[in-house]
Amino acid sequence: MNGTFARSTSELSREDIEKRLSLWCALSELFLDTERQAADFDRVAAAVVNARVSADEAREILENEVAPAFIANTLSVAGEWAGWPEGFVRQRVLAHLGSGAARRAWRVLQARLHKDMYEGAWAEVAYRLSCTEKAR
Repeated sequence: MNGTFARSTSELSREDIEKRLSLWCALSELFLDTERQAADFDRVAAAVVNARVSADEAREILENEVAPAFIANTLSVAGEWAGWPEGFVRQRVLAHLGSGAARRAWRVLQARLHKDMYEGAWAEVAYRLSCTEKAR
């Protein structure tokens, strides 16, 4: 990975996108309209480890790439609960990153305003990552 979150699609190579895709998919699960179980947090934490990014980098990717693309699902009365296909996640994140700077900034701001919708889930993932780090 390129060491930090992408601010636009121009900052991501095709290789970066392929390396991030499974992480994007896992992080997008934090925006499903479902009751999460321990196995869900374990799966997301494993995706972070497999992507070979730090917890801080994963959080930046969550806040700046995934949350702006998926926060609307948590705000919807009838949000998605079954999950999204990989192609849809890819398309949605790349559409966010490919939009104009003002639109991207608005979506990031909107996601941060509603951070409480995913902050608890991220805390569970981060806890698992810290346990994994301590075990090494």
